[in-house]
Amino acid sequence: MKRSSGWQTNVLVFVIVIIFISAYFFWQTAQATREFQKHSLEHSEALAAVVELNIRNALLAKSGLEEIVGNSLENSARFLLFLDGVEPFRSAELTAFAIESGLAGAKIINNSAGTVVSGPMNWLPGRVCEESSGLQNLTTEKIYLFSFLSAGKCVLAGVSAQKIDAILDRISVKRLLFMLNDFHDIAYVRLESDRALSSLRDTSLKESVTDDLLETVIPVGSQQFVVALKADRFTRRIQQMKKEFLFFILLLIVVGGFSSLWLYRVQQQRLRQAREFEQKMGRQHEDAALGRAAATITHELRNPLNAIGMGLQRLQIESVDLDAEQHQLLSSMRDAVGRADNIITRLKQYSHSFVASSTPVNMIDIIDRVVQLYKPHCIDHSVEITLNYENKHVVSGDKDLLGQLIENVLKNSVEAQPPGGVISIRVTNTYRDCCVEIVNGGFHLAKKESRLLFEPYFSSKSRGTGLGLVISRKIAQAHRGSLDCQVDYDRREICFKLVLPLAGKSKELC
Repeated sequence: MKRSSGWQTNVLVFVIVIIFISAYFFWQTAQATREFQKHSLEHSEALAAVVELNIRNALLAKSGLEEIVGNSLENSARFLLFLDGVEPFRSAELTAFAIESGLAGAKIINNSAGTVVSGPMNWLPGRVCEESSGLQNLTTEKIYLFSFLSAGKCVLAGVSAQKIDAILDRISVKRLLFMLNDFHDIAYVRLESDRALSSLRDTSLKESVTDDLLETVIPVGSQQFVVALKADRFTRRIQQMKKEFLFFILLLIVVGGFSSLWLYRVQQQRLRQAREFEQKMGRQHEDAALGRAAATITHELRNPLNAIGMGLQRLQIESVDLDAEQHQLLSSMRDAVGRADNIITRLKQYSHSFVASSTPVNMIDIIDRVVQLYKPHCIDHSVEITLNYENKHVVSGDKDLLGQLIENVLKNSVEAQPPGGVISIRVTNTYRDCCVEIVNGGFHLAKKESRLLFEPYFSSKSRGTGLGLVISRKIAQAHRGSLDCQVDYDRREICFKLVLPLAGKSKELC
């Protein structure tokens, strides 16, 4: 089973955290909404109870007031009937009595005598006694009228309904609803009789033009009590929670992305280090095996090659009967023995580590000596070597090894030059290093092959061992330096750049 990498696990963890936080946020939002609706329902139920109680109180108050008014008017009617029995009232006297008693008016009807006395005069014309005694509310005349029948007489006594209506209005449901509408958290309250309810309680969040409203409908008797509470503060809180949630999720995404990217880069770096370590270990095993093979080859082949070379040289010197063709054959055989010995030497050098001494070495002297060595070959092939350097360039190292390094690089450059080519050698100093650049044209390798120049056994020459540049780089690394190359494919030029640390006494030259 494939194991997940660190950055993938990190991404998975952040995704799980984001999903968990999102679920928790939506749960919190739903919980807050339910709590707000529950609070609004409780508030509305309390208001509905107050309204219902007010309705009952209003009904009781109206009934009580009507009973008080009826008793008071009945007493006044009885008293009028008593006084009229002592001495019949005239209209002016009845009017004075009504004013004194706070009545709106009074009328005495004597059915047996057929007389009607009103005070004030013509008060409630056409109004006659009812069949039985009782109180009536004349809404048109705004009068409470009481009819009293006794011994063939009928007394009508009335009082103004304005004061009583004012008292009933103060304790009415309409007045209460008007006062509730002035509360800060209440958008509106009303009683409706035409709404069809699907259940006893219906709570839903509705949006108006200006504010968010939470409307609750509760049945009160045969009507429905509708309460709309303002939910703007609740809505603002939900919006704030959403903004905080989005900000936190964005922060998690950014942190998760950066941390995953960092883990990915760390993982890639470790993979590169692991591959480099494996390659290094592979090269070390290869070098160890090659070292053992080189030791065996040197021991087993060098002595026979020396014997063959000495024998060929003796034959060439002592044999006087040989013709020119035979002498040429002996010379070719000696050259082949020399090449074989050179291959063994290079192989031995490659398989062993170089230990450089720490003596001051002038790089200009080494370069001049190598240039003089290849000068005849350059003259024969019309190859020009230009030198560009100033003062002394002293490094700390091994003179022989550095000479071998420069010779290997310059030899490759000279052999790669076409007739009439130019090789440029430039030596400069930086603050700590000496830099030798050898630039030559005639480079013909492709990009893929040019990457293999410092690989062992790669050579573009038919007789090359492919170890010269590899050995040169090992010599540079033994001196705590480096040897690299840069190729200009457009100009078909290659620049070998050797960097060596300056000797301690030559830092003042930088």
